[in-house]
Amino acid sequence: MIKKKFQLAIFLILFLFPMVSAIQINMNDNFSQGETLAAKVSGNFFEAISEQNVAFYRGHIRTSIIPFVSKINNEFYIYAQLLDKSPNNYSLVIENAKYYQGSKIIEKDIVKNFSINKNIADFSVDKGFVITKGDFFIEVKNLQDYEITINLKTSNKSTNNKNLFSSLFGSSVKSGSSIILNPEEIKKINFKVNDFNDSSEIELSTDNLKYEIPVYVFSKQEKQKQKIFRFEPSEINFSLVINSNKTGIIHLRNIGETEIENISLIISDSLLPYISLSTNKIDKLDKNSSKKIEFNISSDTEEKSIEGQITAKTSDNKLHTYTSVFLNFLRDYIPPKNKENSVVSQTCSELDGTVCNQNQKCNEDNINYAKDGICCLGTCQTEKKSSSGKIIGWLLIVGIIGFGLWFYLKKYKKVESVNDLMRILKR
Repeated sequence: MIKKKFQLAIFLILFLFPMVSAIQINMNDNFSQGETLAAKVSGNFFEAISEQNVAFYRGHIRTSIIPFVSKINNEFYIYAQLLDKSPNNYSLVIENAKYYQGSKIIEKDIVKNFSINKNIADFSVDKGFVITKGDFFIEVKNLQDYEITINLKTSNKSTNNKNLFSSLFGSSVKSGSSIILNPEEIKKINFKVNDFNDSSEIELSTDNLKYEIPVYVFSKQEKQKQKIFRFEPSEINFSLVINSNKTGIIHLRNIGETEIENISLIISDSLLPYISLSTNKIDKLDKNSSKKIEFNISSDTEEKSIEGQITAKTSDNKLHTYTSVFLNFLRDYIPPKNKENSVVSQTCSELDGTVCNQNQKCNEDNINYAKDGICCLGTCQTEKKSSSGKIIGWLLIVGIIGFGLWFYLKKYKKVESVNDLMRILKR
């Protein structure tokens, strides 16, 4: 009897342990157009999930949906914006994921299929999770052509719960309250970090849609150790005619609280024949600073589309980020007038540049296109107006006056020569 119980226990362990160790992706199977996708990934991972190995596909074709990934309380959270994505079948893929299944380390792609329907979501949110050390906001946008009401709730256990939604454009918004958005209106809901515990959740909902946004607040020790950087922009999209070249600029920005050292820049294999960087290593990136990285694209002799990434990572592999790159080489491509290929997502100040005045000119050839205009990454200098234009103008005026005087004297004073003119003037 004891032997049978022992065998049953062994069987249950062997049977249940792989199930416990299995990977689970908790997300909706169906989304409306414009909705913000949010997913929670649970499992015993050997290597952490990062933005670098999360991709989205429409059918079997990779699509330019940009993921944001972070780890909160031993679970990974992913969110992405589905704005402008047409109804179709899609999939979220965690590529080359390494995780434990029983006592084995499994390496394979983890796929979660989903679809986008023809309906329009009531509203979108600008983030699917919040990891912060200070006050923050969540931006909501009404995607409908009519007024909507968004309800606000929280699972925060703080005793100061009544002031959780402490400010919405200066007004007090309590948990359980609501806000009204006009058609296509955007509002920022501001939050005070002191009103949150280390781990909380904010719920934003209408009758048709609900977002549950986890909030993680750094402890004092974590605040001191925080290191994070990012590429700006987070996506590069270029179309070029075949057998041509194109240059551009991206920035790697340190948005953490301390300097970051020994950063390597890596181009994915698919892009190596076509793109080169001005540098492949950054020795030190001070806090609140950015590094300008120039790149050159050389198109192929044949029409094709190339996808890949430029990755930045530290020598200890603890930090990394990437920018997605999409290249299209076309035989008869004609660039649209007054339109730049690269995705414009930052203002000029965010690119460490200046928008020159009308009477100024950038002292460098390196300019970039920003949200607020053509961005000079050098120094704006006042153009010196040439005096030659003034001289020519005065000469024309003198010539016209002289001709008029000569015509008058010739007609009425019988001036036939220069000598006659001088004789009359002496009178």
